[in-house]
Amino acid sequence: MFKKALKIKVFGITAAVILFGFVFTQLDYSQEANKSTKITEENTSQNSNSQNNSNQNSVGYEKVTLPITDAENIDGQIENYLKDLFPIISDEEIESIKGSKEISKKLVNDTLGHVEINLTINVPSHYLDPEPKMLWELNIPEFTSRIYQIYKNDTILITVWPNVVGAPGTKTYTGYYNIFKLRNWPSWKDPDSDPNSPGTPPGPGNPLGLFAAHYDENSLRYFHGTNRNGLLKNEYRALSHGCVRNDNGNIDKMKRFIVKKIVTSQDISWWANSKKSMIYNLTEEEKDRFPVRIIYKTFQVGSDSYGDYIEFFKDIYGYEKGKQISKYDREELMTFPTVENISAEYKAMHKPNQFQLSNDKLIPIIENLLNDHKNYTKYYFDDFLSGKNTN
Repeated sequence: MFKKALKIKVFGITAAVILFGFVFTQLDYSQEANKSTKITEENTSQNSNSQNNSNQNSVGYEKVTLPITDAENIDGQIENYLKDLFPIISDEEIESIKGSKEISKKLVNDTLGHVEINLTINVPSHYLDPEPKMLWELNIPEFTSRIYQIYKNDTILITVWPNVVGAPGTKTYTGYYNIFKLRNWPSWKDPDSDPNSPGTPPGPGNPLGLFAAHYDENSLRYFHGTNRNGLLKNEYRALSHGCVRNDNGNIDKMKRFIVKKIVTSQDISWWANSKKSMIYNLTEEEKDRFPVRIIYKTFQVGSDSYGDYIEFFKDIYGYEKGKQISKYDREELMTFPTVENISAEYKAMHKPNQFQLSNDKLIPIIENLLNDHKNYTKYYFDDFLSGKNTN
């Protein structure tokens, strides 16, 4: 996915940083709120060292020195340290940090000839924050969520995960929320079943998987694992009763992260390896440190190692066609593909004086794609200019 955690500054999220002392759902978002906090997800094939330098320059890093406990598996020691430090760190980030390792020797007893061998790595400073502030953003039609860390005045993309979202008959709702309750090894009962029938006990066969993080007190939607991990490989993933399903490996990482890094009022870190059914309600301070933002955006403009692109997503709930929006949804978090929206997003992702297509070249490409495109396919602007893509 990503070689490095990426940094962005987005109006809606910057507001969240400035006003983070308030409950997230009470923030007064401007019209920028209907833009995704999604950033260009490039660098998948770029040199990890150049990315490491970029991140260090923008976010900063600290040298961390560790005693070598296993000289035969130094990389494994680095990986274990980083996963304990920040459980949702991406594998790509781990590999990048491994590349900074330095081994040093120090004579600690001249008479006996004892030598101390240490390992030093460069760790981006934001991972060392003892009480990190996070944002979990889900784009419903994309079936994808992005987890960000809000650090000082920066919003840093940590990882990107696939999701299963609510089916058209049992929708996932847009809105501003906060993680407020945790359930470890939860039980589950089909909401459409007989009220008197028994529920599904905790365990591998439970549809909620091993962990659930509640974010919506009104409609009882939440993030959780699954007993059907294979569904996350489907292109179309609007299949749930309204909750947001996650890959079991990912939800386990999130569980470890929340119980170790978000919950600070008491020590529940032992949950990380527990299979006991338990519930924990976050304090107000803990809630404020993990807001959730759910959007409905049926396109994205991005950039990767192949260049700038646009991708369209299926309007799974028919909102573009005027289908009624529920009382729970926040309409300002819905963005649809128009010439104006796409061109504005394309221009916003380019720095001043950075090369970008002029309107006379950009607008015809957008109009062509709006009339004829396939969903979940990247269309590169350069291909239209070179004639490679005639759509």
